Amino acid sequence: MIGEKIYTFETLESTNTYVLKNHSVLHDGDVVVALEQTSGRGRENRTWHSPKGGLWFSVAFKPKNIKDLNFYTKLASVSLLQVLKDIKISAYLKWPNDVYYKKKKLAGILTEGIFDGELPIVIVVGIGLNVNNEIPIELKDVAISIKEIKKKEYPLDEILMLVLKKMRSNWEKYKLTKGVLTRLWKKALDLKEGMRINFHGKEAKIYKILPDRLVLSTPDGFREVTSARELYD
Repeated sequence: MIGEKIYTFETLESTNTYVLKNHSVLHDGDVVVALEQTSGRGRENRTWHSPKGGLWFSVAFKPKNIKDLNFYTKLASVSLLQVLKDIKISAYLKWPNDVYYKKKKLAGILTEGIFDGELPIVIVVGIGLNVNNEIPIELKDVAISIKEIKKKEYPLDEILMLVLKKMRSNWEKYKLTKGVLTRLWKKALDLKEGMRINFHGKEAKIYKILPDRLVLSTPDGFREVTSARELYD
């Protein structure tokens, strides 16, 4: 069960890295928390600023049936949004899985796995949520915390329990109806199918949104985008 065992560390390089290195002694649903990460990372090896005051944790999964990494990413992102909604924060997803509030990043999700062929040995979902941590001056224009939004601090363990409880509930609800979870994920995205966007200086239309890529209709034909960096930078 998700969160049945929680291991908390004062400092780790990265909670995801810890789970990947120590998966053999962890069980399905175990959670690893770091009060501070020295080398937090996001998608495409981007640095994730992870000082004390934020919620940095990873959930280890040892699945028997669901092998798709994207399912776990959607499980985490939808659960996070629901918890934020419960505390009156109206957030959304910036494709594919970053949680934003008013165009500023509030949380990130990184899903990784170790496989033996197609069989997953471990799947780890890392979540970084800005809660009470101070946002560095150089990131003030692009990142925000719950404390800044709500003008008060929240106990980290309380937020963690809310997220894990929601993940457990959604796991039971959607493990056999993965398509419903996908629809919830797509509904929360900033991008919508049919939307027109600027892509490398030209107008493009979002033809299809998939968990691992976007299909764009451009003046030069269909293009597949697999990186948020390629789309937004």
